[in-house]
Amino acid sequence: MKFKQKLGILKKYRFIICIIVFAIIKQILVANIPITPYPNQGYDDNMMVDMAVQIRAGDWLGEYTSNTLVKGPFFPFLLAVINYLGFSYIGVMNLIYTIACIYFIYTIKDIFKTKKSLFAIYLVLLFNPVSYAFWTLQRVYRNGITLAQAIVVIGSLFAMYQRRNKKVRDMLHFAIIGGLTLASLWLTREDGIWILPFVLVVTLIVLISILYMNIKEKKKFKITKTLVGKVIVSILPLIILFGSINVIRTINYAKYGVYVYNEINDGYFGKVIKAMYSVKTDEDIQYVTVTRNKLNKIYEYSETLSSIRPQMEASMDAWDYNDRHPGDTQVEDGWFWWALKEAGENAGIYENAQTANEFYRKVYEEIEQAKKDGNLETQMSMPSNLMSPWKASYWVELPKTMIEITWYIINFEDVETVNYAVDIPDDADGIRRFEAFTNNLAVGNTEDTNADYITKYTEKYVDRLNFIGNIYQISGAVIAIIAFICYIIMTMKLIKSKDKSDTLDAWLLITGVGLSLVVLILGVSYNHITSCYSKYYMYLSGAYPLVTIVCIASICYILERINWKKIWKKEKNKK
Repeated sequence: MKFKQKLGILKKYRFIICIIVFAIIKQILVANIPITPYPNQGYDDNMMVDMAVQIRAGDWLGEYTSNTLVKGPFFPFLLAVINYLGFSYIGVMNLIYTIACIYFIYTIKDIFKTKKSLFAIYLVLLFNPVSYAFWTLQRVYRNGITLAQAIVVIGSLFAMYQRRNKKVRDMLHFAIIGGLTLASLWLTREDGIWILPFVLVVTLIVLISILYMNIKEKKKFKITKTLVGKVIVSILPLIILFGSINVIRTINYAKYGVYVYNEINDGYFGKVIKAMYSVKTDEDIQYVTVTRNKLNKIYEYSETLSSIRPQMEASMDAWDYNDRHPGDTQVEDGWFWWALKEAGENAGIYENAQTANEFYRKVYEEIEQAKKDGNLETQMSMPSNLMSPWKASYWVELPKTMIEITWYIINFEDVETVNYAVDIPDDADGIRRFEAFTNNLAVGNTEDTNADYITKYTEKYVDRLNFIGNIYQISGAVIAIIAFICYIIMTMKLIKSKDKSDTLDAWLLITGVGLSLVVLILGVSYNHITSCYSKYYMYLSGAYPLVTIVCIASICYILERINWKKIWKKEKNKK
């Protein structure tokens, strides 16, 4: 093959080649960073590994305890699969995120005029420092997978929207991918509800558009195979979500005897927390809904809860020292439900799932009956079981906190890849267990790089990634401001333009992602002012790719529509 022909092939496929090359570069950069094991985190990291070990052994989530059905099973399942295949945890998690980035730019390729814009979005998404940071990749925990899940769900739903007027098969594979990823997100964390507004709104828009086109083409509403097929495919992500939840419920019923996918959102335990939150008292203690006085009052009308009172009081004393005001005898909302679970464990109600669920059913019914009889005064509760009740002061606190957290996100504050972790326990066996299960080396609990620790050999890899991360931190606020101006210009262009087709899809994508971002920030901000300290990028991990999409897509859209040749000619003529 002649040189010119080879050059022509390279030029033709340069976009794909660049995508692959930078994916490989990212994989190489991340491959040798260490994990940060936390074998002492029985409610977080070590719980995930324990669950993965049981899944790997073919025993689902293992023997039933108070923690077995608290957190979603998807991440432990993924961790077990990675271990079974003998791959590196760090390597696979990064590869999943890279594939998600490539998939996303494929789903939005039709709304930009040039591949330069797609490549810019891809590049900024790909090297997002949260994708390789301490709390979201180096820890063996579930927060890191959220980044990939978020952009795949958003990309899939948007691709379905763009293909709403095409054949059913053009939408089908996006619906399946979007549905499976949505289900994985829902079964990873208990707070995945923030993605639902985007999913429901896009689904509704697609359905309305399909029905409108049917009426327009047939001159009246007419049920056809194509219409039925499109309607089914449009709601397929929600069908897959519902089906997946019931698959997990069925497995849990077969294994533990309770038809729940998660005890927080789907069992009587969560209902008990919500019922307690809905009991009104005159006390107003920051971050605390179930005060000691309220608990004492509930004991009077719940014989079942009163039966574990000694264990409950001891558990409350212990968990008091985990919150923002240790020693005040109260337990903040973020820790209260853990205190209740621990009390139940110590009282022996967790001998099996049926016994525990029956215990909480009785407590729930007793509280509800006391409210019905007027013995307990009620107040409005929130939709989610673990959301603290609304207070008038939140009208001021919530907007302020949302601004604070937004600033935290766009500046990538605290985001760092680490080469040590000072609070890792001196537990050699626990650390080796994490290394063995993840096929990755773990950092030690020292900053002394002269010592013969893993950190001595991983320092250069960590420093390279932090150099990239510093670029995001330095430029974050500036890019966000420019993007906001570009979005305003885009919105004005959409309003004024007679032909809105050129702008509408891009505006809908950016606006939809932006609104999902607002919902996520709203949820974390509410938790921060009501429940427990939440301004951590691990809780906000899903926000970072959304910020990138909103900012870079807005800027690229405007830059594409500037007539650079005309500007260049004017400047040249001036000279």
